[in-house]
Amino acid sequence: MEHAMEHAMPVASPRSVEAQLEVVPDEECLTLLRLGDIGRIAFVLEGLPIILPVNYRVVSDDAGMWIMLRTRPGNSIDRAPEHVAFETDGIDHERQRGWSVLVRGAIHHMDHNEVELFNRRYDPKPWPQSERTSWLAIKPQTITGRRLESPNHEWTFPSRA
Repeated sequence: MEHAMEHAMPVASPRSVEAQLEVVPDEECLTLLRLGDIGRIAFVLEGLPIILPVNYRVVSDDAGMWIMLRTRPGNSIDRAPEHVAFETDGIDHERQRGWSVLVRGAIHHMDHNEVELFNRRYDPKPWPQSERTSWLAIKPQTITGRRLESPNHEWTFPSRA
């Protein structure tokens, strides 16, 4: 028995490599924004921060790029101050990786003529559609993105499997 330890195979300890946080290039940020349809709008209302989920569409015209939203008249989003943030993301829980795109900009309440112009082609089609007659457009001032990549690229079984 005393020599049994001499012949035992060493056990490799798992490498502890951290996930890498990367900057998403500008063009990819725009692509990710255009591919999505659900995000969150953030702003300060009555002195407190608020973040709410929204359906959206990205529109480009002669004035540049806009993020279009529809909401109920008079609700929190409709009363948002001029400066807002908007975020959309994608998360892979099983592989512990994901990305996010953050837009900071100014919100614009669209008038009747603008709504008519965009309604047929760019309706963001909110999931709860009733009474969503207030159209808003976010004009981006900055767009940034981050990606978290896991160093473990092996296929793993979910813990629930």
